[in-house]
Amino acid sequence: MSNRYDLIVIGGGASGVLAALGARRAGLTGPVAVVEKESQPLRKVLASGNGRCNIASLAPVEGHYQSDDPAFVSPVFEVLPAGKLLAILREIGLMTVEERENRVYPRSFQARSVTLLLLNALRNKEVAVICPLKIREVKKQKDLFFVEADNGDLATARAILVAAGSCASPDLGGSRAGYEILQALGHRLNEPVPSLVPLTLSPHPLIQYAEGVRFRGSVLFKGTSGVTARTEGEYLITKYGLSGIAAMELGGAAGRSVSPTAAAGTIEIDFLPELEEEAIGQILMAADVPDDDWRIALAGLVPDKIARALVNCVAAHDQVSSSRSLMVGELSRKLKYLEVGVTGTRGFQYAQVASGGVATADFDPATLMSRLVPGLFACGEVLDVDGDTGGFNLMWAMASGYLAGQSAALYLESESS
Repeated sequence: MSNRYDLIVIGGGASGVLAALGARRAGLTGPVAVVEKESQPLRKVLASGNGRCNIASLAPVEGHYQSDDPAFVSPVFEVLPAGKLLAILREIGLMTVEERENRVYPRSFQARSVTLLLLNALRNKEVAVICPLKIREVKKQKDLFFVEADNGDLATARAILVAAGSCASPDLGGSRAGYEILQALGHRLNEPVPSLVPLTLSPHPLIQYAEGVRFRGSVLFKGTSGVTARTEGEYLITKYGLSGIAAMELGGAAGRSVSPTAAAGTIEIDFLPELEEEAIGQILMAADVPDDDWRIALAGLVPDKIARALVNCVAAHDQVSSSRSLMVGELSRKLKYLEVGVTGTRGFQYAQVASGGVATADFDPATLMSRLVPGLFACGEVLDVDGDTGGFNLMWAMASGYLAGQSAALYLESESS
Protein backbone atom coordinates (compact mmCIF):
# COMPACT_ATOMS: atom_id res chain seq x y z
CA MET A 1 0.00 0.00 0.00
CA SER A 2 0.95 3.61 -0.46
CA ASN A 3 0.91 5.85 2.58
CA ARG A 4 -2.14 8.01 1.92
CA TYR A 5 -5.54 7.51 0.32
CA ASP A 6 -8.76 9.37 0.14
CA LEU A 7 -10.71 6.09 0.27
CA ILE A 8 -9.70 2.53 1.10
CA VAL A 9 -12.22 -0.18 0.20
CA ILE A 10 -11.67 -3.34 2.26
CA GLY A 11 -12.82 -6.28 0.16
CA GLY A 12 -12.48 -6.95 -3.56
CA GLY A 13 -15.75 -8.72 -4.21
CA ALA A 14 -18.64 -7.37 -6.24
CA SER A 15 -19.65 -4.95 -3.50
CA GLY A 16 -16.17 -3.51 -3.05
CA VAL A 17 -15.51 -3.14 -6.77
CA LEU A 18 -18.83 -1.38 -7.36
CA ALA A 19 -18.12 0.85 -4.36
CA ALA A 20 -14.87 2.08 -5.91
CA LEU A 21 -16.62 2.69 -9.25
CA GLY A 22 -19.45 4.51 -7.48
CA ALA A 23 -16.99 6.77 -5.68
CA ARG A 24 -15.29 7.67 -8.96
CA ARG A 25 -18.64 8.24 -10.66
CA ALA A 26 -19.61 10.66 -7.85
CA GLY A 27 -16.49 12.74 -8.54
CA LEU A 28 -13.83 11.43 -6.16
CA THR A 29 -10.51 12.13 -7.92
CA GLY A 30 -8.02 11.39 -5.14
CA PRO A 31 -6.26 8.07 -4.46
CA VAL A 32 -8.62 5.10 -4.08
CA ALA A 33 -7.57 1.52 -3.31
CA VAL A 34 -9.45 -1.78 -3.21
CA VAL A 35 -7.65 -4.15 -0.84
CA GLU A 36 -8.43 -7.85 -1.20
CA LYS A 37 -7.02 -10.59 1.06
CA GLU A 38 -7.35 -13.33 -1.60
CA SER A 39 -4.93 -13.79 -4.49
CA GLN A 40 -7.50 -12.39 -6.93
CA PRO A 41 -10.59 -10.22 -6.58
CA LEU A 42 -14.17 -11.24 -7.48
CA ARG A 43 -13.72 -14.97 -6.75
CA LYS A 44 -17.32 -15.43 -5.58
CA VAL A 45 -18.58 -13.68 -8.71
CA LEU A 46 -16.68 -16.19 -10.84
CA ALA A 47 -18.45 -19.04 -9.05
CA SER A 48 -21.92 -17.49 -8.96
CA GLY A 49 -24.75 -19.12 -10.86
CA ASN A 50 -22.57 -22.17 -11.53
CA GLY A 51 -20.27 -19.93 -13.53
CA ARG A 52 -23.14 -18.24 -15.43
CA CYS A 53 -23.47 -15.34 -12.92
CA ASN A 54 -27.07 -14.50 -12.06
CA ILE A 55 -26.49 -10.75 -11.72
CA ALA A 56 -29.89 -9.48 -10.65
CA SER A 57 -33.63 -10.05 -10.52
CA LEU A 58 -36.23 -7.88 -12.21
CA ALA A 59 -38.89 -9.06 -9.74
CA PRO A 60 -40.05 -6.68 -6.97
CA VAL A 61 -37.58 -6.84 -4.08
CA GLU A 62 -40.22 -6.85 -1.34
CA GLY A 63 -40.18 -10.10 0.63
CA HIS A 64 -36.93 -11.34 -0.91
CA TYR A 65 -34.51 -10.12 1.78
CA GLN A 66 -33.93 -11.26 5.35
CA SER A 67 -32.45 -8.85 7.89
CA ASP A 68 -32.73 -7.59 11.43
CA ASP A 69 -34.61 -4.77 9.66
CA PRO A 70 -35.98 -5.97 6.28
CA ALA A 71 -36.94 -2.39 5.35
CA PHE A 72 -33.24 -1.43 5.47
CA VAL A 73 -32.79 -2.42 1.81
CA SER A 74 -35.59 -0.17 0.54
CA PRO A 75 -33.68 3.16 0.35
CA VAL A 76 -30.84 1.41 -1.51
CA PHE A 77 -33.12 -0.03 -4.18
CA GLU A 78 -35.11 3.20 -4.44
CA VAL A 79 -31.89 4.88 -5.57
CA LEU A 80 -30.51 1.90 -7.49
CA PRO A 81 -33.28 -0.39 -8.74
CA ALA A 82 -32.31 -3.32 -10.94
CA GLY A 83 -32.82 -1.36 -14.18
CA LYS A 84 -30.47 1.43 -13.12
CA LEU A 85 -27.86 -1.04 -11.88
CA LEU A 86 -27.92 -2.87 -15.22
CA ALA A 87 -27.55 0.46 -17.02
CA ILE A 88 -24.40 1.14 -15.00
CA LEU A 89 -23.04 -2.25 -16.02
CA ARG A 90 -23.89 -1.56 -19.67
CA GLU A 91 -21.75 1.59 -19.45
CA ILE A 92 -18.70 -0.58 -18.78
CA GLY A 93 -19.59 -2.87 -21.69
CA LEU A 94 -21.64 -5.63 -20.06
CA MET A 95 -24.71 -6.65 -22.02
CA THR A 96 -27.31 -8.67 -20.15
CA VAL A 97 -30.28 -10.90 -20.91
CA GLU A 98 -33.38 -11.80 -18.90
CA GLU A 99 -34.20 -15.47 -18.52
CA ARG A 100 -37.01 -17.31 -16.71
CA GLU A 101 -38.31 -16.08 -13.37
CA ASN A 102 -37.00 -12.52 -13.96
CA ARG A 103 -33.38 -13.62 -13.62
CA VAL A 104 -30.74 -11.51 -15.37
CA TYR A 105 -27.47 -12.96 -16.70
CA PRO A 106 -24.57 -11.59 -18.75
CA ARG A 107 -25.28 -11.98 -22.47
CA SER A 108 -22.30 -14.32 -22.69
CA PHE A 109 -23.67 -16.46 -19.82
CA GLN A 110 -20.16 -16.42 -18.39
CA ALA A 111 -19.18 -14.98 -15.04
CA ARG A 112 -15.71 -14.39 -16.48
CA SER A 113 -17.18 -11.67 -18.70
CA VAL A 114 -18.42 -9.81 -15.63
CA THR A 115 -15.09 -9.99 -13.79
CA LEU A 116 -13.03 -8.96 -16.81
CA LEU A 117 -15.16 -5.88 -17.45
CA LEU A 118 -15.30 -4.85 -13.79
CA LEU A 119 -11.53 -5.09 -13.38
CA ASN A 120 -11.05 -3.18 -16.63
CA ALA A 121 -13.35 -0.46 -15.30
CA LEU A 122 -11.23 -0.17 -12.13
CA ARG A 123 -8.11 0.15 -14.27
CA ASN A 124 -9.71 2.84 -16.44
CA LYS A 125 -10.78 4.76 -13.34
CA GLU A 126 -7.27 4.51 -11.85
CA VAL A 127 -8.35 2.54 -8.80
CA ALA A 128 -5.48 0.63 -7.20
CA VAL A 129 -6.24 -3.07 -6.67
CA ILE A 130 -4.00 -4.51 -3.97
CA CYS A 131 -4.00 -8.27 -3.39
CA PRO A 132 -3.35 -10.52 -1.63
CA LEU A 133 -3.29 -8.33 1.45
CA LYS A 134 -5.36 -8.67 4.61
CA ILE A 135 -6.24 -5.63 6.68
CA ARG A 136 -5.57 -6.41 10.31
CA GLU A 137 -6.81 -3.28 12.04
CA VAL A 138 -8.52 0.04 11.40
CA LYS A 139 -8.46 2.90 13.89
CA LYS A 140 -9.67 6.48 13.67
CA GLN A 141 -7.85 9.46 15.14
CA LYS A 142 -9.41 12.86 14.60
CA ASP A 143 -10.23 13.05 10.88
CA LEU A 144 -8.03 10.21 9.65
CA PHE A 145 -8.30 6.43 9.60
CA PHE A 146 -5.11 4.49 10.28
CA VAL A 147 -4.97 1.12 8.53
CA GLU A 148 -2.55 -1.71 9.32
CA ALA A 149 -2.15 -4.81 7.15
CA ASP A 150 -0.95 -8.27 8.16
CA ASN A 151 2.40 -7.71 6.43
CA GLY A 152 3.03 -4.58 8.51
CA ASP A 153 2.05 -2.06 5.84
CA LEU A 154 0.59 1.13 7.24
CA ALA A 155 -1.62 3.68 5.48
CA THR A 156 -4.02 6.47 6.21
CA ALA A 157 -7.38 7.18 4.58
CA ARG A 158 -9.91 9.96 4.88
CA ALA A 159 -12.71 7.39 4.54
CA ILE A 160 -13.00 3.62 4.89
CA LEU A 161 -15.52 1.36 3.20
CA VAL A 162 -15.87 -2.20 4.52
CA ALA A 163 -17.07 -4.59 1.81
CA ALA A 164 -15.42 -7.73 3.14
CA GLY A 165 -18.40 -10.07 2.78
CA SER A 166 -19.42 -12.80 5.21
CA CYS A 167 -18.01 -16.04 6.56
CA ALA A 168 -19.91 -18.17 4.01
CA SER A 169 -17.96 -20.14 1.38
CA PRO A 170 -14.50 -19.98 3.00
CA ASP A 171 -12.99 -21.77 -0.02
CA LEU A 172 -13.91 -18.68 -2.04
CA GLY A 173 -12.57 -16.25 0.53
CA GLY A 174 -15.39 -16.04 3.06
CA SER A 175 -14.17 -15.03 6.52
CA ARG A 176 -15.05 -13.05 9.65
CA ALA A 177 -12.52 -10.32 8.84
CA GLY A 178 -15.11 -7.67 8.00
CA TYR A 179 -17.14 -8.39 11.13
CA GLU A 180 -14.03 -8.09 13.28
CA ILE A 181 -12.99 -4.75 11.80
CA LEU A 182 -16.44 -3.25 12.35
CA GLN A 183 -16.82 -4.76 15.82
CA ALA A 184 -13.49 -3.24 16.84
CA LEU A 185 -14.91 0.14 15.77
CA GLY A 186 -17.90 -0.31 18.07
CA HIS A 187 -20.52 -1.98 15.89
CA ARG A 188 -22.77 -4.82 17.02
CA LEU A 189 -22.83 -8.23 15.36
CA ASN A 190 -25.89 -10.41 14.91
CA GLU A 191 -24.16 -13.79 14.93
CA PRO A 192 -24.32 -15.25 11.39
CA VAL A 193 -25.69 -18.68 10.51
CA PRO A 194 -25.30 -20.51 7.17
CA SER A 195 -27.98 -19.63 4.62
CA LEU A 196 -28.74 -20.88 1.11
CA VAL A 197 -27.26 -24.16 2.26
CA PRO A 198 -28.33 -27.83 2.01
CA LEU A 199 -30.16 -29.46 4.92
CA THR A 200 -28.91 -32.48 6.85
CA LEU A 201 -31.66 -34.98 7.73
CA SER A 202 -32.12 -37.79 10.21
CA PRO A 203 -31.82 -41.37 8.87
CA HIS A 204 -34.95 -42.15 6.85
CA PRO A 205 -36.09 -44.57 4.11
CA LEU A 206 -36.24 -41.58 1.74
CA ILE A 207 -32.45 -41.24 1.94
CA GLN A 208 -31.90 -44.99 2.02
CA TYR A 209 -33.87 -45.73 -1.14
CA ALA A 210 -33.97 -42.46 -3.10
CA GLU A 211 -30.49 -40.93 -2.85
CA GLY A 212 -29.70 -38.98 -6.02
CA VAL A 213 -33.35 -38.48 -7.05
CA ARG A 214 -34.71 -35.05 -7.95
CA PHE A 215 -38.35 -34.13 -7.46
CA ARG A 216 -40.57 -31.07 -7.66
CA GLY A 217 -42.80 -30.33 -4.71
CA SER A 218 -43.28 -28.21 -1.61
CA VAL A 219 -41.48 -28.44 1.74
CA LEU A 220 -42.48 -26.91 5.08
CA PHE A 221 -39.74 -26.52 7.69
CA LYS A 222 -40.86 -26.50 11.31
CA GLY A 223 -38.11 -25.52 13.72
CA THR A 224 -37.86 -26.58 17.34
CA SER A 225 -37.53 -22.90 18.20
CA GLY A 226 -40.84 -22.06 16.52
CA VAL A 227 -39.33 -20.83 13.22
CA THR A 228 -41.25 -21.97 10.14
CA ALA A 229 -40.54 -21.56 6.44
CA ARG A 230 -41.93 -23.04 3.22
CA THR A 231 -40.50 -23.32 -0.27
CA GLU A 232 -41.62 -24.82 -3.57
CA GLY A 233 -39.52 -25.99 -6.48
CA GLU A 234 -36.93 -28.64 -7.23
CA TYR A 235 -35.22 -30.71 -4.54
CA LEU A 236 -32.40 -33.25 -4.61
CA ILE A 237 -32.27 -36.17 -2.16
CA THR A 238 -28.67 -36.78 -1.09
CA LYS A 239 -26.80 -39.16 1.18
CA TYR A 240 -26.77 -36.51 3.92
CA GLY A 241 -30.22 -34.98 3.40
CA LEU A 242 -31.83 -32.52 1.01
CA SER A 243 -30.24 -30.15 -1.49
CA GLY A 244 -31.34 -28.21 -4.56
CA ILE A 245 -32.25 -24.53 -4.76
CA ALA A 246 -35.60 -24.86 -3.00
CA ALA A 247 -34.09 -26.85 -0.11
CA MET A 248 -31.22 -24.39 0.27
CA GLU A 249 -33.70 -21.55 0.71
CA LEU A 250 -34.77 -23.28 3.94
CA GLY A 251 -31.17 -23.31 5.21
CA GLY A 252 -31.30 -20.00 7.04
CA ALA A 253 -34.40 -21.01 9.00
CA ALA A 254 -32.81 -24.36 9.85
CA GLY A 255 -29.56 -22.69 10.87
CA ARG A 256 -31.36 -20.32 13.22
CA SER A 257 -33.13 -23.29 14.84
CA VAL A 258 -30.05 -25.38 15.66
CA SER A 259 -29.06 -25.51 19.33
CA PRO A 260 -26.40 -27.52 21.22
CA THR A 261 -29.11 -29.63 22.85
CA ALA A 262 -31.69 -30.17 20.10
CA ALA A 263 -32.05 -30.90 16.40
CA ALA A 264 -33.18 -28.10 14.16
CA GLY A 265 -36.70 -29.46 13.65
CA THR A 266 -38.56 -31.32 10.94
CA ILE A 267 -39.55 -30.94 7.32
CA GLU A 268 -42.93 -31.90 5.91
CA ILE A 269 -42.67 -32.85 2.24
CA ASP A 270 -45.59 -32.46 -0.15
CA PHE A 271 -44.66 -34.39 -3.29
CA LEU A 272 -47.88 -33.39 -5.09
CA PRO A 273 -48.84 -29.83 -4.11
CA GLU A 274 -51.19 -29.61 -7.11
CA LEU A 275 -53.40 -32.43 -5.77
CA GLU A 276 -55.48 -32.77 -2.60
CA GLU A 277 -55.02 -35.83 -0.42
CA GLU A 278 -58.51 -37.09 -1.33
CA ALA A 279 -57.78 -36.85 -5.07
CA ILE A 280 -54.55 -38.82 -4.61
CA GLY A 281 -56.48 -41.50 -2.75
CA GLN A 282 -58.96 -41.80 -5.58
CA ILE A 283 -56.12 -42.24 -8.10
CA LEU A 284 -54.49 -44.97 -6.02
CA MET A 285 -57.73 -46.75 -5.26
CA ALA A 286 -58.56 -46.91 -8.97
CA ALA A 287 -55.10 -48.24 -9.90
CA ASP A 288 -55.33 -51.65 -11.60
CA VAL A 289 -52.02 -53.25 -10.68
CA PRO A 290 -51.03 -56.88 -10.00
CA ASP A 291 -50.93 -58.06 -6.38
CA ASP A 292 -51.42 -54.52 -5.10
CA ASP A 293 -47.95 -53.56 -6.33
CA TRP A 294 -48.00 -50.04 -4.91
CA ARG A 295 -44.77 -49.00 -6.63
CA ILE A 296 -46.58 -49.41 -9.95
CA ALA A 297 -49.60 -47.55 -8.59
CA LEU A 298 -47.31 -44.66 -7.60
CA ALA A 299 -45.34 -44.67 -10.85
CA GLY A 300 -47.49 -42.00 -12.46
CA LEU A 301 -47.12 -39.68 -9.48
CA VAL A 302 -43.52 -39.77 -8.23
CA PRO A 303 -40.13 -41.22 -9.29
CA ASP A 304 -39.85 -44.96 -8.68
CA LYS A 305 -37.19 -44.71 -5.96
CA ILE A 306 -39.35 -42.30 -3.98
CA ALA A 307 -42.27 -44.69 -4.44
CA ARG A 308 -40.12 -47.48 -3.05
CA ALA A 309 -39.22 -45.36 -0.01
CA LEU A 310 -42.87 -44.48 0.65
CA VAL A 311 -44.03 -48.08 0.31
CA ASN A 312 -41.35 -49.16 2.78
CA CYS A 313 -42.45 -46.47 5.23
CA VAL A 314 -46.02 -47.76 5.14
CA ALA A 315 -45.58 -51.51 4.58
CA ALA A 316 -43.68 -51.91 7.84
CA HIS A 317 -47.05 -51.82 9.60
CA ASP A 318 -48.65 -55.26 9.04
CA GLN A 319 -52.16 -54.07 9.80
CA VAL A 320 -51.89 -51.33 7.17
CA SER A 321 -50.20 -53.43 4.48
CA SER A 322 -52.87 -56.12 4.69
CA SER A 323 -55.67 -53.66 3.91
CA ARG A 324 -55.99 -52.01 0.51
CA SER A 325 -58.00 -49.08 1.83
CA LEU A 326 -55.60 -48.48 4.72
CA MET A 327 -52.60 -48.61 2.34
CA VAL A 328 -54.25 -46.09 0.04
CA GLY A 329 -54.95 -43.80 2.95
CA GLU A 330 -51.43 -44.00 4.36
CA LEU A 331 -49.71 -43.61 0.98
CA SER A 332 -51.91 -40.62 0.16
CA ARG A 333 -50.98 -39.01 3.43
CA LYS A 334 -47.24 -39.72 2.98
CA LEU A 335 -47.35 -38.13 -0.47
CA LYS A 336 -48.75 -34.94 1.07
CA TYR A 337 -47.18 -34.85 4.54
CA LEU A 338 -44.01 -36.96 4.71
CA GLU A 339 -42.22 -35.89 7.88
CA VAL A 340 -38.43 -36.19 8.21
CA GLY A 341 -36.22 -34.93 11.02
CA VAL A 342 -33.76 -32.09 10.31
CA THR A 343 -30.49 -32.27 12.21
CA GLY A 344 -29.08 -29.01 10.82
CA THR A 345 -27.30 -27.71 7.71
CA ARG A 346 -24.03 -28.45 5.92
CA GLY A 347 -22.51 -25.33 7.44
CA PHE A 348 -20.67 -22.30 6.13
CA GLN A 349 -18.42 -24.50 3.98
CA TYR A 350 -21.37 -25.24 1.69
CA ALA A 351 -23.37 -22.03 2.23
CA GLN A 352 -23.73 -19.46 -0.53
CA VAL A 353 -24.41 -16.65 1.95
CA ALA A 354 -24.67 -16.02 5.69
CA SER A 355 -27.82 -14.92 7.46
CA GLY A 356 -26.84 -12.34 10.07
CA GLY A 357 -23.98 -9.88 10.15
CA VAL A 358 -23.23 -6.41 11.44
CA ALA A 359 -26.37 -4.76 12.81
CA THR A 360 -28.00 -2.50 10.24
CA ALA A 361 -29.28 -0.18 13.00
CA ASP A 362 -25.72 1.15 13.26
CA PHE A 363 -25.81 2.41 9.64
CA ASP A 364 -27.83 5.03 7.77
CA PRO A 365 -29.72 3.14 5.01
CA ALA A 366 -29.76 6.25 2.80
CA THR A 367 -25.95 6.52 2.70
CA LEU A 368 -24.64 3.31 4.33
CA MET A 369 -22.39 5.44 6.55
CA SER A 370 -21.89 4.37 10.14
CA ARG A 371 -23.98 6.20 12.74
CA LEU A 372 -21.10 5.67 15.19
CA VAL A 373 -17.99 6.56 13.16
CA PRO A 374 -18.25 9.36 10.56
CA GLY A 375 -16.44 8.50 7.34
CA LEU A 376 -16.87 4.76 7.84
CA PHE A 377 -19.14 2.93 5.37
CA ALA A 378 -20.22 -0.69 4.93
CA CYS A 379 -22.06 -2.58 2.22
CA GLY A 380 -22.92 -6.01 0.91
CA GLU A 381 -23.04 -9.18 2.93
CA VAL A 382 -20.96 -7.92 5.87
CA LEU A 383 -24.20 -6.23 6.96
CA ASP A 384 -27.13 -8.22 8.32
CA VAL A 385 -28.85 -8.57 4.94
CA ASP A 386 -29.22 -11.72 2.85
CA GLY A 387 -31.47 -12.44 -0.10
CA ASP A 388 -33.25 -15.31 -1.78
CA THR A 389 -31.79 -17.17 -4.72
CA GLY A 390 -32.37 -15.73 -8.18
CA GLY A 391 -29.88 -12.87 -8.26
CA PHE A 392 -30.99 -11.02 -5.14
CA ASN A 393 -27.71 -11.42 -3.25
CA LEU A 394 -25.41 -10.27 -6.03
CA MET A 395 -27.82 -7.42 -6.79
CA TRP A 396 -27.69 -6.31 -3.13
CA ALA A 397 -23.89 -6.52 -3.14
CA MET A 398 -23.58 -4.37 -6.25
CA ALA A 399 -26.31 -1.84 -5.48
CA SER A 400 -25.28 -1.30 -1.85
CA GLY A 401 -21.64 -1.09 -2.88
CA TYR A 402 -22.28 1.51 -5.56
CA LEU A 403 -24.43 3.62 -3.22
CA ALA A 404 -21.90 3.39 -0.39
CA GLY A 405 -19.10 4.45 -2.75
CA GLN A 406 -21.06 7.43 -3.99
CA SER A 407 -21.92 8.38 -0.41
CA ALA A 408 -18.25 8.16 0.58
CA ALA A 409 -17.31 10.51 -2.26
CA LEU A 410 -19.98 13.03 -1.26
CA TYR A 411 -18.89 12.81 2.39
CA LEU A 412 -15.28 13.53 1.45
CA GLU A 413 -16.34 16.47 -0.73
CA SER A 414 -18.34 17.93 2.13
CA GLU A 415 -15.41 17.49 4.52
CA SER A 416 -13.12 19.33 2.11
CA SER A 417 -15.40 22.31 1.62
